[in-house]
Amino acid sequence: METLPISAESFKVRFIGAGKMAESIARGVVASGMLPPNRNSTAVHSNLNRRQVFEFFGVNVFSSSEEISGSSSLYLSLELLKKAML
Repeated sequence: METLPISAESFKVRFIGAGKMAESIARGVVASGMLPPNRNSTAVHSNLNRRQVFEFFGVNVFSSSEEISGSSSLYLSLELLKKAML
């Protein structure tokens, strides 16, 4: 299988979940200038406070994980990563 680079102009980071770790990574990505806020997305199911945190620094917030799908994206499920490391 051939590996192709992802264009920097279309690359997006999409967080599956909107916890503290996702917030920290998203804030770092935005603050470093690596990606503008609008190229980061997360899904917040019910916690209004988490939605407001991400919206405050410009991250796109959706109501379900299905809504954040797309190509040229890195998907991060930090909860699954944490379980895999234990």
